[in-house]
Amino acid sequence: MWRYFSEDRVSDYFGLAADETMALRVGKNQSPPILRLYTYRSNSALVGRFQRIENELNLNFCETQGISVNRRPTGGGAILMGEDQLGVAWMLREWEGCQAPRELMKHFAATLCDGLNSFGIDAKFRGKNDLEVEGRKIAGLGIHSNAAGGYLFHCSLLVGLDVTLMLKALNVPVEKLEAKKLQSIEGRITTVRKELDQNISLNEVRDTLKKSFGKYFGIDFQKDHYTQEEQSAIAEMETSKYLNREWIYQKVEVPDLSGESRQMTPAGLIDVRVTMAGRQIKAVFIGGDFFAGESAVADIEGSLRWHSSEPEAIRKTLDPIYIRREDDLSFLPVEVLCEAVLKAIESAQTIADGNTSGYGCFVNPQGANEESQHP
Repeated sequence: MWRYFSEDRVSDYFGLAADETMALRVGKNQSPPILRLYTYRSNSALVGRFQRIENELNLNFCETQGISVNRRPTGGGAILMGEDQLGVAWMLREWEGCQAPRELMKHFAATLCDGLNSFGIDAKFRGKNDLEVEGRKIAGLGIHSNAAGGYLFHCSLLVGLDVTLMLKALNVPVEKLEAKKLQSIEGRITTVRKELDQNISLNEVRDTLKKSFGKYFGIDFQKDHYTQEEQSAIAEMETSKYLNREWIYQKVEVPDLSGESRQMTPAGLIDVRVTMAGRQIKAVFIGGDFFAGESAVADIEGSLRWHSSEPEAIRKTLDPIYIRREDDLSFLPVEVLCEAVLKAIESAQTIADGNTSGYGCFVNPQGANEESQHP
């Protein structure tokens, strides 16, 4: 029997403290595994464990709009959470003897995909931590392991989303995009409601995911509430960590750097913007007046997120996409795209001026705790 928690409109500091506290108790065998499906109070902007908050969030906008900010214990990118985004937290020590975090992540992602598939939404697990529908992101995933041997798996599922608000609250990972390009970024994101073309309730999505977890893992849930001891532990975690500015605003020593490349090619104008975290490609935006399928371009951008900047690695990632999406990408040769991406990377590296060594998406920020962390 697993414990099940259903909560709505929680504060960012309570939501994060409850997830970490309960995962720690599961790790200590003080609780059976837990599934928690909940929503945040609108709106909360949350950065990933290893992110530089000034890079990820428009802090001035968040302050003027009353958007709270915080830092998750799990890795991954910045997200905007509220009453239309479903938070999923899965806490356990192991499943059927499996303790490998990446393998457990695959099971977690498969369960979420099964739940979405029951609505007719063909979601797939992509890269390190995304669920996508035809190249459009519908959810982000993350992992945190604690010293007691417990795992916390996070998911932010976009049931609905105010994309304009999100783009204003989160720093878009390319500089000075025109309105047309911002609209193009909106096309890289989707929601459950958009895919179904109906205003499905969040509770219906929540109930479906709960059934999907039960079926996939072959378990029953017992709807539960926090004990007095657990409430006290959560309150202590809130005060010591998620209400602590040192945790929220801790510094990652190397800032993000941006580069761009614009060139005329036989395929048309290619406009590539990259954001680099050290030598890792953090994000890529591909624009221009070439002809290509929108979902195929989103597929490329998603595949190059948190990716090596080495030319051979980029080509190795792009070749299978071009085979799979041949019709959609026939007007944009892979050689042309690779050249444009590499020139944008070179532009960013020139700005870096040698200050990027030793930094990547798995960096442990200065002052981080000693617990094992997994983006």
